[in-house]
Amino acid sequence: MKHASQIQRLGVTAVVTGLLLGLLAFFLIPVMASGSAAKEAVEAPVPRVLAAAAATALPPLDPAAPAPVAAMLAAKLDPILSSSPADASVSASVIDVASGEELYSHAGDQPGIPASSLKVFTAIAATQVIGEEHRFTTKAVLRDPNTVVLVGGGDVLLGAGTGSEAASGRAGLETLARLAATALLDAHAAGETGDAVSVQLDDSLFAGPALNPDWDASLVTTNNISPLSPIAMYGARANANPKAERVGDPGMFAATTFAKALRAAVGSSAGGPQVATEVTRAAAGAQGTELAAVTSATLGEQIRFMLEVSDNYVAEALGRLVAVKLGQPGDYAHGAAAVAQVLADLGIDTTGMELKDTSGLADTNRVAPLALARALGYAATSEHASLRNLGYALPVAGATGTLSTRLGAADTRGMVRAKTGSLMEVSSLSGLTVTRDGRALAFSFFVNTNDRAVGPHRQILDASAAVLTGCGCR
Repeated sequence: MKHASQIQRLGVTAVVTGLLLGLLAFFLIPVMASGSAAKEAVEAPVPRVLAAAAATALPPLDPAAPAPVAAMLAAKLDPILSSSPADASVSASVIDVASGEELYSHAGDQPGIPASSLKVFTAIAATQVIGEEHRFTTKAVLRDPNTVVLVGGGDVLLGAGTGSEAASGRAGLETLARLAATALLDAHAAGETGDAVSVQLDDSLFAGPALNPDWDASLVTTNNISPLSPIAMYGARANANPKAERVGDPGMFAATTFAKALRAAVGSSAGGPQVATEVTRAAAGAQGTELAAVTSATLGEQIRFMLEVSDNYVAEALGRLVAVKLGQPGDYAHGAAAVAQVLADLGIDTTGMELKDTSGLADTNRVAPLALARALGYAATSEHASLRNLGYALPVAGATGTLSTRLGAADTRGMVRAKTGSLMEVSSLSGLTVTRDGRALAFSFFVNTNDRAVGPHRQILDASAAVLTGCGCR
């Protein structure tokens, strides 16, 4: 397969080095106290849950650690995966990271609905094409003596104020307004502006429909997504609260926030121009004199945020930004196609893959668990150092993000890093773990039902991941 051949080309030394570096995320992981372990209806006894906060550390990874025997692993996983209700379909793939060998498959090569596990692909593609140290720039431009244009450059995690240490809200629109006000006042004093200045928004970096037609309309009303714009605050939310409602026009909401702050900053100085707070949209590609600019958290920080909280808006923006970086239109179709193309170019097998978006919200996406497991294994052993950092960004079992209340038992807590996925009638879990013998595994599990439940039968996925972590399987 393409993946295996690429690993072979790296050579034994590169594989071992990449494995050790790429899985540094598993060492000395700080783990917060959790309430109780996820109920495991299949396995018994339930492992003891840690009662107090502690640091969970893995033993040093030994490249010579024995891999699980496939038959022994199947003997442990088959009863769990086959315990699903009759109306549910389950698929799974487990990869030995060091060798690239698939150790277990339960319809693992059959494309299914990945839900938010698909964000792993988006993270890989964005890191590879854009670069983990890249920062997105939002700038204010004086287009003519009477017009200031706010130009969206891809940062959808802007803040309303002066900035934040967090990835969401790192760059502040108030800071941008204050800097722009200083430059605007200087320009006015030099006779380069009029006495009345309007504000416009240039959000032309993205193209096409702002909403994907493959998304169910309920995803908007339930705050899972909003119309896409290359400029937004807090992932298109009304404020910094991670549960705040998403706004209907994220770009205009950000521009109006900026305009009000600019008016306040200019108005505090005598003799400056009058700034209107009503904002209109500018023609694409506004040219002029840059007044000020602010930059986002690094792409790597934004990816960590996206994966930990499973932020759909950030994921969709990153997909479009990958397309733009490759010289393609920044619409949803080109974004999905660009992510798939980057994976193929990296040698990751994309057979049967159909990407309709880059967040996993579309139930028309089709991805095989094998493809996700191979992508995670590729990243962990990649010659690209930035891709090896992907392990740092995944939620930690019993500790962070969407895994903070899952897999909290003593032998899985802090030992599993994985991306969760939940849609109506769909659950997925895709990530990395280390066996009891010190062997790194990549895995992906899907469950699909017809019971109208959101994220059904997660206990099956969690129990399967627990088997991998506790497995000697020799």
